Amino acid sequence: MNEIKIRKAKEIEIEWINKKYAEVGFKKSVFENELIAIAEYESLNSGLGRIVKIDDVNYELGGMYVFEEFRNKGIAEKIVAFLIRSENFEDKHIWCLPFENLENFYAKFGFKMAEKTMIQTPKEITEKHNWCNKTYEKKVLLMVKEN
Repeated sequence: MNEIKIRKAKEIEIEWINKKYAEVGFKKSVFENELIAIAEYESLNSGLGRIVKIDDVNYELGGMYVFEEFRNKGIAEKIVAFLIRSENFEDKHIWCLPFENLENFYAKFGFKMAEKTMIQTPKEITEKHNWCNKTYEKKVLLMVKEN
């Protein structure tokens, strides 16, 4: 069985992380404000994900990127599970801006379409959601996980 390991990124890795994100047009990471996870498949870096602190109540899960040669191995699922369980997010909201085809994937982790909740969307998330839908060809959804 092939081993998938998820670990917290080290600050020394930020340049490599941002290089990988630049390859797919994702915004750069700011190490001091994020929990960044790196996936390893058979000891090779195989993917990334992050949770960004917006304020004391709101966080954003994003930057989910599994490198092409490692896809369809369950890596993205392990990254999401690692990130949402790495910190105590009780009484917090975790926002997610996935491509439309990933709605069911994030629903498995308790994310719901934001318009189906009573949660006030932070300005930063609204602005990023609008930016994503102007920037990417695929439709980007607005989802949230209530803890």
